[in-house]
Amino acid sequence: MPRSSLRWCLLIFWGGDWSASVPLAKPWLFSTMHILGLLIILSCLPSALLDFAVPKWKADKAVRAEDAYKWLYQATRGGEHAVPDEDSARKWLDVEWLTLGQPAKDELGWEPLCPGGDVGRLNLRPFKQASGKEDDLLSAFLASSREYRPNPADFVEVWQELGVRLQKHPFGKLNHRTWQKVDSEMKPQNYPAIHHSKPYEEARHPAYRVLIKAQAQKLLPID
Repeated sequence: MPRSSLRWCLLIFWGGDWSASVPLAKPWLFSTMHILGLLIILSCLPSALLDFAVPKWKADKAVRAEDAYKWLYQATRGGEHAVPDEDSARKWLDVEWLTLGQPAKDELGWEPLCPGGDVGRLNLRPFKQASGKEDDLLSAFLASSREYRPNPADFVEVWQELGVRLQKHPFGKLNHRTWQKVDSEMKPQNYPAIHHSKPYEEARHPAYRVLIKAQAQKLLPID
């Protein structure tokens, strides 16, 4: 979730002085806000993100350690790494847009990456088929990169938690050995963004942009 939202939730949950500025507010309002703040904070924890993502990975036989890494990276850091500058982002989208085929039968237009749905992947093929406009998508993508405020430590924490889980409960092609291989390659590079695995690329032909939900809602009917 955006860091500004997290700070807001922390203020509410830990009894910040915000209520003093709203003298007419009802006491039950603050109790409700405490509860909502706690729920949102819990949804940001590594355990909640993994509880959300792991069943999806288990359902997709193409997912490898690299793809889990990429999912968690995007869920915690957004898509800012893919926007070196506006011209590059436009050229990249122009080329990809021209080569898009028909969406797969099970390809969703929007795929949330975290429990609260604050950030996700907008899949290009369904969006284009639904008469989505390339310029609108580019604007939403650039706005998302500006508005999302990532904390690199969040990714490292949830990635390490995945390693602990895989020691106890490996599944499919995801196990501690494959996690460790990716970790040993990425850690010396300070955990950069990476590509999808070759099996995933061949099976899914991923084509998407990472957006924050507020921007995606301008393009698709998302609750």
